[in-house]
Amino acid sequence: MSVSALLSRRLGKLMLLLWLAFVAAAASQAQQPELPECADRPAAVSGELYVDNIRWCVEQIAHEPELEPLSFTALEAAPDGRLYATRPLAGKVMVLRDTDGDTLPDTMATFAEGLSFPNGLAYHEDNLYVAGGSTITRISPAGDVTVLVEDLPVGTGFGAGGIAIGADDRLYLAIGAPCSFCEFDEAERGIILSMGLDGGDRQVVASGFRNPADVAFFRGGLWTLDSAPRQRDRVALDELNRVEAGGWYGFPYCLGSDTVGIASGAHGCNGSIAPVMRFGSGAVPSNLAAYSHDVLPGTKDTLIVVLRGEPGQVDIVGHKVIMISFDDADQPLGATVVIPMRLQFGRNAYLPYQGEGLFWETFIHINELGFGFYPQQPLAVAVSPLGWIYISMTGGRIIALRPRYDQTDYDRFYPIWTPMHPNFDPAARPQTDTG
Repeated sequence: MSVSALLSRRLGKLMLLLWLAFVAAAASQAQQPELPECADRPAAVSGELYVDNIRWCVEQIAHEPELEPLSFTALEAAPDGRLYATRPLAGKVMVLRDTDGDTLPDTMATFAEGLSFPNGLAYHEDNLYVAGGSTITRISPAGDVTVLVEDLPVGTGFGAGGIAIGADDRLYLAIGAPCSFCEFDEAERGIILSMGLDGGDRQVVASGFRNPADVAFFRGGLWTLDSAPRQRDRVALDELNRVEAGGWYGFPYCLGSDTVGIASGAHGCNGSIAPVMRFGSGAVPSNLAAYSHDVLPGTKDTLIVVLRGEPGQVDIVGHKVIMISFDDADQPLGATVVIPMRLQFGRNAYLPYQGEGLFWETFIHINELGFGFYPQQPLAVAVSPLGWIYISMTGGRIIALRPRYDQTDYDRFYPIWTPMHPNFDPAARPQTDTG
């Protein structure tokens, strides 16, 4: 084949790929419903949450304060638009359905009950998998409950947390340590555990965690969280981790990337895997969700993390929901605070990440007056098939963040060096700018 013919063939393939990409993008855009302006949506909430409301419209899905304490500790959105939520102390999983056709769940009912402290959800092939207490259960579309595992470690410390299902059709479960300041030899504590969809073939994937809290697949890998015991000093020992098979992440001998936890002979941080990102201790990262949608600039291919916060800590570094952007090497570029956000000096609450722990005190207005979540705490996050972001919080409340679409000039509120700017240019960031 001649060079010209080969080039022509390659060009034809390239044009075909570009056309297919255009069709896929058009189809994705066509799936987005036409929404009224934010102020005209019946469930719209304004004011006290201080959401990034230049881009997002916050709408209330449920507000049931009588369901406290610990209502809705996990959320999971199904492909058909249903939203599931756990009520661990009641032993129930709730389902919220859209009954008025606006693509937003609005009516809540009990989906399953009599469960053991349900605290993690994953949806796969029409079945809902629930982790909590000593059990993992599978719930059919009709609500039939099948117990898959009933001997997970329970007792003191941190129990079973979030659950996810990989492309290998295996369950991945976060299980916390039995203590905060002690050595322990239980093989299935402080780990990420994997098993078949039937609950068999249990394998330890990684170890060395205190409170991994949740797991999620993102960019082809498994990610988890961890938090340190309460600290007296202002340090950054809470973590976002990319899970490596067979990896050890330090606890209880090491906290964060290089801080000794329990001094014990030759143990320490040698051999431990450092976190990908660090948060101020007391942030208490507790839930995460991969965001693959492209409904607004800076949102595609990000990781949403719930920082629950520590109510008894003076330095309030949690009580936030953030959206983290990454470079091609899976290293964090920075984080956008979705809630609570307020503009200062014409820029959004975005902080580039340079390896230091994130505190955000320059940007966030949060105090005992109740700005943002405080004194409530965010609990869980999920993403709908259309890209809506669901967030639950203490006080029995679930909200949805949906694009405003009535803001045509929101890009002027974000510097061009932030991923939220439509013409994002990281090189444009002033070298002396500290965020």
